[in-house]
Parts: sequence; structure tokens; C-alpha cells
Amino acid sequence: MLSWKTQLAQACPDTTFSEQESLAHHTTVGIGGPAEFFCTVKTSKELAAVLKAAMLQSIPITILGWGANTLIADRGIQGLVIKNMASEITILSQEPTKSSPLAIDARWKAATTDSNMPQFHELDYDESEAESVLVEVGSGASLPVLIQQLVRQGLTGLQWFTKIPASLAGAVVNNIHGGTHYISEYIESVTVLNSKGEMQVLPADQLEFAYDYSRFHHSGEFLLSVVLKLYRGDQARAQQVITDWSRQKQKQPARSLGCVFQNISASEQAQLSLPTPSIGYLIDKKLNLAGMKIGDAEISTLHAAFIVNTKAATAADYLELIKHIHTQVRTKLGIVLKPEIFFKGFTKEELNFLTEL
Repeated sequence: MLSWKTQLAQACPDTTFSEQESLAHHTTVGIGGPAEFFCTVKTSKELAAVLKAAMLQSIPITILGWGANTLIADRGIQGLVIKNMASEITILSQEPTKSSPLAIDARWKAATTDSNMPQFHELDYDESEAESVLVEVGSGASLPVLIQQLVRQGLTGLQWFTKIPASLAGAVVNNIHGGTHYISEYIESVTVLNSKGEMQVLPADQLEFAYDYSRFHHSGEFLLSVVLKLYRGDQARAQQVITDWSRQKQKQPARSLGCVFQNISASEQAQLSLPTPSIGYLIDKKLNLAGMKIGDAEISTLHAAFIVNTKAATAADYLELIKHIHTQVRTKLGIVLKPEIFFKGFTKEELNFLTEL
């Protein structure tokens, strides 16, 4: 009998597969063991074909975009890992639906308060009166590249998410925020492959958007493409936001997975009498943990919400530092932090501390 790897490769002859691909090369933090079986897909059609073939054989599937918020275990990931680079852009003819954005708990905090740089409230503006347009984009599109491509075509709306290292799918799954905006404000619908291997279109109001959350955290569905509600807006102004917001974000630490934990809630902020809900402020000023290292993983002194790989950190180093922060905040301050990143390849026992009370 042919192995599942051989069968999968035969079912998808236009896709190149490899074994034991190092996933450290596919994450922003440079950490991660090998993928048992690996491929890169370039179109939504190819993504759907590989997914369907893998699902028919009940092969465990992991999809990576930028790998900007995923900690991969040193042992790697079993099954199939798909690098999603599907990035087609199609301007649609139909009109967007009329809907009001969801009221979502806002807990963001800029990485810097440098008075010489423009703050977000100085850059924000309302462009809802501009002509609206629907654009369908492959879920693997690089968000930074996509934003520039769209603005060059006079299509605005996503400029608020400048400098966020993510694929479009990752942005939707985690409902990213930029300044005072969530990406959910700009979603009309998505096309997914459900657990039965069927394509399904889901309108935005069924996606359960919340702070750093969507239905994809629990649904097991795979995002194929996203229909965005954008504007034929002020191209020059949008480009200026991109420039200014990029300068503001230059101080965020590199070789990291972004903010490891969600910011605390308003009630928790009040409970601790803090001037900000920023988890970085809490880790730095309340617990004095900035600069702490385990192996080559370090809590950034630039912004303590980030853990950086200073040289050759392992996933074990990184996870141990996450565990230390989580435990210190729980035991000393009585707050259970929620991770903002995803964990792949770890055992339930290794992640038990995230649910311990």
C-alpha cells in the first residue's frame, strides 16, 4: 500500500511536497522544528485542492501564513504543513452590504509614545462617505504587500494595519487591530472549506468577531479567500498614514511573535490602578521583568509585551519565558493572561499552565 505522503503527492501533481522542512525559516521569530510533510500553495484553487486531498485521508493539517504569531515546538509538526501564499486580487461588481461595525472591546496600546512621532489619533479619519468597492483576495496574501498594492490602485481602508506582519487569513482569524480600527470593519464575507470538504461562503456577521478573536479559533474551517469592503478614497492621505504609522511602529522589536499576551481588560486595569491596559506596561513596570532571559529568549527592553529571539533561542526557551510571565501575573496580581499567539506541536501537558487557575 502506498504511504499517505505518496498518495497525497499523486493526488496533487501540480504541487511540490518536501519532507522534514525546517519551519524556523517560515516564522518571524526564527524558531520551530521540522514539518513532517510540507508544501507551498500559490492560488486559492491549489489550496482548496491540497486541503480536500489531505482531508480525504484524514491527514492532520496545519496552515502557515507569515508565521508571525505562531510558536512551533522544537519537535516540529506532524502531518501536512501548508505554506499559504494564495494572493489573487479581484475587484467585484456587486455593491457592499450596509452594516454597522461591531462594538468591540478596545485594549490596544502603541509601542511608543515618542512625542516627535505622530500618534494614531492624529492620523485617524473617517472615509465612510467615499465610494465603496468590494475586492476579493486570496487568503495567503501578505498584508503589508496587499495594503500597498491596493493603495496604488486607489483602494483604501486597510492603511490602518500597516506594518503588521501577517497574511490576510491570519489577520482575519485574529481580527487584528490597527489604532482604533479592527479588520472586521472591512470584511464583507469569506469563502471557507468546511469540515466536510465543502466550500461555503460566510457573511461577516457570522464570523463571531471580537477582540483578537473570530469563529476560526474553534470552527476547524479553512479560509480560502476574503471579500473586503474598501473605498475609492483619498490615495495620497492613505499613503501618508502608511508612512507615518510605519515610522511609529519602527520601535517594535524584531525577531519576535508580536505581543505574546492580550492586553488586560478595563476592569482589570481599574483593579490594579494602572494608567494603561498595556500588557507590556504591566510586565515592565509592575513586575520588572523586562530584560529577563531564558536561553536566547528575552523579554524585550524596548517593549515588554514582546519576547525576542536574541540569537538561537529554542521553542522550549520561549515557552518557559511565557510560562514565567503567566505564572508571575497570576500569583502576584491575580490575573490570568490570555495568549495572543498560537502554539503548534506542543503537548497538552506542556500548555497546561495557560488554563491553570
